[in-house]
Amino acid sequence: KHTSVKGAIAYYFRIDPSISDGTTGLFYSKLNGSDEFYSLEPTDILIYEKDDTEHVGWFWQPYEAGKPIWIKPYHNQNNDILMISYVIPMYFEDKFIGVVGMDFDYLVLTEQVHEIEIYDNGYAHLEIDDVVICNNEYKDEINNNSNKYLRKSNKLVNGMTLVLSASYDDIEQIRYKITFKIILTVLIISAVLILAVIVIVNKIVNPLKKLTDASIKLSNGDYDVEIIDTNTNEIKLLSTAFENMAVRLKEREELLRLIANQDSLTGLKNTTSYTAWIEKFDKEIEENYADFAVMVLDLNDLKKTNDKHGHAMGDTLIITAGKIISDTFKRSPVFRIGGDEFLVVLQNSDLENYEKLFEQFNSKCANTFIGEGDVNIPISIASGFARYDENRDLCFTDVFKRADDAMYKNKSKMKSTLV
Repeated sequence: KHTSVKGAIAYYFRIDPSISDGTTGLFYSKLNGSDEFYSLEPTDILIYEKDDTEHVGWFWQPYEAGKPIWIKPYHNQNNDILMISYVIPMYFEDKFIGVVGMDFDYLVLTEQVHEIEIYDNGYAHLEIDDVVICNNEYKDEINNNSNKYLRKSNKLVNGMTLVLSASYDDIEQIRYKITFKIILTVLIISAVLILAVIVIVNKIVNPLKKLTDASIKLSNGDYDVEIIDTNTNEIKLLSTAFENMAVRLKEREELLRLIANQDSLTGLKNTTSYTAWIEKFDKEIEENYADFAVMVLDLNDLKKTNDKHGHAMGDTLIITAGKIISDTFKRSPVFRIGGDEFLVVLQNSDLENYEKLFEQFNSKCANTFIGEGDVNIPISIASGFARYDENRDLCFTDVFKRADDAMYKNKSKMKSTLV
């Protein structure tokens, strides 16, 4: 049995450990990872007691255990070194023939353990059966300041316990660092979430709010609302639906307005539209830039035609009269303001050329007839004309009355001519 300061591997062969002749046994050793074993003088194990661990414990303990064992740190009297050994008994055909083991200088092992760093101020040490084994530099720290350390231990296979001691001051510093990192992480995550919320608001909530505002405007009859464009698929579909709805509602409103302002029989503007035009011309008169004339026309013999040929023929008479009027005064608004009464507001070129247009009108009436077969009804229309005079007319109605009076005079004249 032999060892060195750092460690050795040794083979000790003894066929029968009960025979002591001073020569029986072989002892080979290899120091510190050297390449070759060399022979040493074998120890006569029988001259010591079996429980003499410091001389022969390395032999008898594995022999009696019958299995590999770790021998607790002991002071080897053969070489005066504190060591720890791992020894394996060897057998040949189930017969014990010797041991092979590895010895470690315990102080070297202790120094290696002490090199373990636990944060900034912590350390490690070994214990055997609750007895602290360490270098002198740690003994006072372990004995006097144990309350300053958090200790964790682990039982090793060699029977010793590895104890790790972490300073509470280090742990506090680490905790502060971790807390700081957590707070920083929370702040970063919060910032990211805020940005995400802003993005969501910009992409979803704001478009939805604008769509809500648009829907309110649509419900109030404002169909010229601006529908926002967005990259969000669902919102885009909703925006498209709103836009289509706005277009349809606007078209429907235009249609309803057209129907509301259009005479259903002739397609000309009706009394509703006429009322709106009166307001327009009253405003022009009030602001002193009005220049227009009014022509009132009344279809003759409508009742006679209805009574003699039926209302269908009377409707044809009205439709034909309206077409002659609108075809003649193409650039002027034409209104049907009664069953057989029409009105034309002459402006611009129609006003400048009204005499020529009036001649064309009379010519068309004289050359137009309705009916089939023996029915041949002429188109006879009485008319009256009046031009706005700023010195006498205060409103549109004043002009209309003068034109209406002129129409009745013309109507009376036409009847007297027929008589």
